Amino acid sequence: MNKRILTIFITLPIVLALGIGSMLFTETISKEYAEEVLAMETLVRSGDKERALHLLSELITKWEKKEPLFQLWVCHVDTDTVTQHLKEALVGLVVSDEALFFDQTTLLLEALEHLHHRDDMTWGNVL
Repeated sequence: MNKRILTIFITLPIVLALGIGSMLFTETISKEYAEEVLAMETLVRSGDKERALHLLSELITKWEKKEPLFQLWVCHVDTDTVTQHLKEALVGLVVSDEALFFDQTTLLLEALEHLHHRDDMTWGNVL
């Protein structure tokens, strides 16, 4: 009985710390990327597609570096959705299809929000 209680007292703080740490990391990255997407949208609206393309390329590179880390604790479908919308937004910029770009950035913002909300430590996610 004492070993079970000791195990609970040791593992519970570790699990909570890992959960809170991953939640804060995911929230920070999601919000940072969302701000960059909104900045790209502003650049496209003002006609500076070249700068928006540069920012989007940088964002894709950053995402590709962080995606394997996210996939340790976030559902792969959610990370794949972010990847898909990033690449399709890039296609929209490359072929100068603003409608496609804005459709994909809207979906990308939603995917980033889902990424962060699905990783929050809520009763629904814990249970």
